[in-house]
Amino acid sequence: MQSLAISNSNDVKVYGLTSLNSQMFHIVVNGCNNVRVVGVNVVAPGNSPNTDGIHVQLSTGVTILNTKISTGDDCVSIGPGATDLWIENVRCGPGHGISIGSLGKDLKEEGVKNVTVKRVRFKNADNGLRIKSWGRPSNGFVDNVLFQNVVMSNVKNPILIDQNYCPVHNNCPHQVSGVKISNVKYEDIHGTSATKVAVKLDCSKKYPCDGITMQNVNLSFKNQIPASAHCINAGGKTSGFIKPTGCF
Repeated sequence: MQSLAISNSNDVKVYGLTSLNSQMFHIVVNGCNNVRVVGVNVVAPGNSPNTDGIHVQLSTGVTILNTKISTGDDCVSIGPGATDLWIENVRCGPGHGISIGSLGKDLKEEGVKNVTVKRVRFKNADNGLRIKSWGRPSNGFVDNVLFQNVVMSNVKNPILIDQNYCPVHNNCPHQVSGVKISNVKYEDIHGTSATKVAVKLDCSKKYPCDGITMQNVNLSFKNQIPASAHCINAGGKTSGFIKPTGCF
């Protein structure tokens, strides 16, 4: 079902691979240490479900560099137990963005920590930088994430934290997410949103997002109209130029 699955392996290098029209996830890294994915090209129709470009879970020290991903789901999806992950110089679109999650589907779940995403370009994507968790009890967490030097072009949800994730709105748990999100930094994020709300942080009522930092964020709606921000249960600080304003 996947083009390439790397499981329970150490010191793996994937260079220059092209994955075309996978039935499901294109590349999966599961239970690994020290994996480098460089110069990969992933292509699938924009309306193809569950065709995530690169999925990482239960792995440490994964690096994704110089990669182009056009797909019908997440360009990069980061699952439970992903730590020390470095993503740089990635082009995403169409697709559902770079997503941490979905998390919190299980009560006992590994957390996500130490994630760096920098020099990324999103074009005509449904989401840009997304963190998503189900609205149900869980001991999962997200800690120490840096999103830096990101350009958005016609992206529906450029910056999104969704802790009431339920994609098809069927059998939604309608509970409070137990996933604790903290120390997430957005630095030098600019470009255009395809919707009015360019920044949406919908965090857990039980464990509000804390340590959210925004520095030099400049997002507009259709390149000319001021965009807006909408935040619930989120705390943090801003510095430098901030547009849209009003979250903290």
